[in-house]
Amino acid sequence: MMKKLIVILVVFLAACASVRGPKEQPWIYEEPLAGNHVDLARCVVARLQADSRWSIRMLQFRNRLYQDIDASEIYGYDTRFLPGIYARNSPTNPDAVYDYVAPNPEIRSSGQGSVDTGPVYAFALMIKKIDDSRVMATLKGNKHVGGIAWQHLQTCALTRTKS
Repeated sequence: MMKKLIVILVVFLAACASVRGPKEQPWIYEEPLAGNHVDLARCVVARLQADSRWSIRMLQFRNRLYQDIDASEIYGYDTRFLPGIYARNSPTNPDAVYDYVAPNPEIRSSGQGSVDTGPVYAFALMIKKIDDSRVMATLKGNKHVGGIAWQHLQTCALTRTKS
């Protein structure tokens, strides 16, 4: 009986030792692209909102414009972890009434950037101007949903250069 108790205690302590607090999301992608950061961000958000995949439908998007550093940033928040999500507006409810998110970006200064990111995000996509025709895109966060956002960004960049 005592050996079982010791084994249970060791397993419990090992489990507790592996629990960590929130950590910085890893960088996933970084690449220069052709285009304007405002246009690319709007295109990506529109494509994400139209995406019917379950993992994307569970997200709420925030498009932020930082005029002082010529950059746009898109945050994807998992609505299951946002405060104020109830059955009436949960993405898992097929009859839910969703909060409308305006397509225009939220204008902020770069000093406000990462100070108020709100709840833990699934991904953050920063699109920063390099020169008049190119931007540097940097994505960090969840590899699955971040990868989908990155694919939409690639499509938007290709579409913008062809037109």
